[in-house]
Amino acid sequence: WKKMKNTGIVQGRLIKSPPGELQWFPQDDWDKEFYIASAIGIENIELIAERVHNEKNPIWSDIGVEKLLKLSNKTNVNIHTLCNDHVVDFSLVKNPSVLKQNLELIKRGKKLRCNKYVLPLFEKSELNMKNYLNFIDPISIISNACDEAGMVLCLETILNAKELLMVLNKFENKNIKVVFDTGNRIAFGHDLYNDIIMLGDKIEHVHIKDKNKTNENVLLSTGLVDFNMVFKALKKINYKKSYTFETFRGNNPVQTAKFNLNLVNFFHSENFNLI
Repeated sequence: WKKMKNTGIVQGRLIKSPPGELQWFPQDDWDKEFYIASAIGIENIELIAERVHNEKNPIWSDIGVEKLLKLSNKTNVNIHTLCNDHVVDFSLVKNPSVLKQNLELIKRGKKLRCNKYVLPLFEKSELNMKNYLNFIDPISIISNACDEAGMVLCLETILNAKELLMVLNKFENKNIKVVFDTGNRIAFGHDLYNDIIMLGDKIEHVHIKDKNKTNENVLLSTGLVDFNMVFKALKKINYKKSYTFETFRGNNPVQTAKFNLNLVNFFHSENFNLI
């Protein structure tokens, strides 16, 4: 097969996490992940700022940033993408401290030479069709800061393609794009194939995961996502940007990651490399 390019994984998914913790920063072992990723052919680690501020996370100190950059160089594993989970627990709307945290994180992202900033607008910061006007100001401020830092702002929301396009049209800054998360979208009952076609070049980043009927993150291809259709649609829009595995770890995170890579490489080559 022709291997898929620009494949990454969310920080912490290559290492066993404490029970019940899916999105988890690998406290004292974060550096080990770069060597594991390099060994199995993953090109990028998507850095996370946790829901609750963690001073041990290297992104928050200049020494940590230096370490991350050195590790990235040494292992040849990129750190292009930075995801801010803080907004999931703390509302972005009318909340100066959360806006300030975002602007601070964007500065760190610039030092790390990241080019994508992921904003997951769920739970406390859920953006929907009733409240989206409240998000125009904070998102505009964040997108301008991303622009200056050389990053594309990637929004992750519960909205379907039609709603998303309507909301994106409300922003002046064209630096605002979309994260297409296969698992979350299927959980919200969206039509993945048609959403991808409709969003087209607004998709800047793809999160690969699978979910079951009860909204649990499950092993790829054991849930509701039809990956063949996903890659068919991505081929149709000529998608050539980045992918990040935001996947269930299984019993052995490294074996699971290898399986996931093979699985998506198969569907990618099945759809992208037809003779």
